[in-house]
Amino acid sequence: MTKHRFIILAALLIVAASAGAQDGNFEAMANASVMQSGLWSVNNNQAGLADLQRFAVGINYQNRFQLAETSTKSVAAAIHTHTGNFALSFNRFGYSQYSENSFGLAYARTFGERVLAGLQFDYLNINQPSAYGKNGVFLFEVGLIAKPITNLQIGAHIYNPTKAKMAEYEDERVNTSFRLGASYFFSNIVQLAAEVEKTMQTDLRYKAGLEYQIISNLYLRTGFRSKPNEFCFGAGYTFKGLTFDFAFSTHQYLPMSTQVSLKYSL
Repeated sequence: MTKHRFIILAALLIVAASAGAQDGNFEAMANASVMQSGLWSVNNNQAGLADLQRFAVGINYQNRFQLAETSTKSVAAAIHTHTGNFALSFNRFGYSQYSENSFGLAYARTFGERVLAGLQFDYLNINQPSAYGKNGVFLFEVGLIAKPITNLQIGAHIYNPTKAKMAEYEDERVNTSFRLGASYFFSNIVQLAAEVEKTMQTDLRYKAGLEYQIISNLYLRTGFRSKPNEFCFGAGYTFKGLTFDFAFSTHQYLPMSTQVSLKYSL
């Protein structure tokens, strides 16, 4: 096995161990996002979609470890209605020889002023070399966000709680993940967020992120997550409904990753 192929294989295993995808905003804060709201909650905690008050659409590209084979491409759209908010999403991870494609349909709504809830149905399709074949499965994810006091948000999310079976061979199942976290706004311009994540196949992972609004519409962000240790940083800018976010993350063994996302709200 060549060195290049070994790096690709290692990166695929590391990325595949993580559930979901995120945008440049959340990634810059080490994806401490289970309590966050916005369009890209569609890939993190669908309850956050309930805070949207208008139509939004976005695209996202993440280049993990500077390898096209480990890139993720995402698109999402959400619409606000009087009975709740709906969203569609598509994520593609991988390349021609191996790819994971996920289609999602989400619904979120508020319960009073302090509780948000969301539910999403997903179809996950995995394309592999012909010797392994193609597999697809339906699954779901559910999340809650609570605002018990002013400036504090607590979020919880479960991905694939039913342990959906991907293939009969060796009882292969889609990984299940649990996330719990909280964020606090010390002022209108400073937010601190932290969360823990546990999957059925990995140890507990810790994440923490900080966002600072340096001037009007310009945000600076940084964060750290464990196992593997990764430092993250980035920025975002909003102008007349258009939001641009970018993020960088380091890895203790592999090259730096980059991510950019663009969102438009009507």
